[in-house]
Amino acid sequence: MTIVHVFVSTGRFASEKELRTFIEPTYTAEGDAVPSRFIEEIGLHEYEPFTIETTHAGEAMPVRQLLRDASWAEEWLINLDPELWADSGVCVFPPNVIAAPRDSSLEYCGAFTYLP
Repeated sequence: MTIVHVFVSTGRFASEKELRTFIEPTYTAEGDAVPSRFIEEIGLHEYEPFTIETTHAGEAMPVRQLLRDASWAEEWLINLDPELWADSGVCVFPPNVIAAPRDSSLEYCGAFTYLP
């Protein structure tokens, strides 16, 4: 089984670009990575940007609707609270490793298993 970690937020980000800025590291002129706030908060290791999916909508909606196009959603999305609403979502897939997901300033929805 493989695990996806899911985070959501409402009203915090004005755009997908703002959300990505919060998630992604920056780089020095020498090419050294500077961890983003999100990376530091959750203790992210084995960073692979192509396996972190973000979604931003113009308004809050049920999280199951917001994340319906995420990878393997048909396997894990049903486990999310149907009453939970948000306008931004982050799905962190392997090989990314998270040490402290609950330390995120985003709402941590949990870790869900799926078969890729």
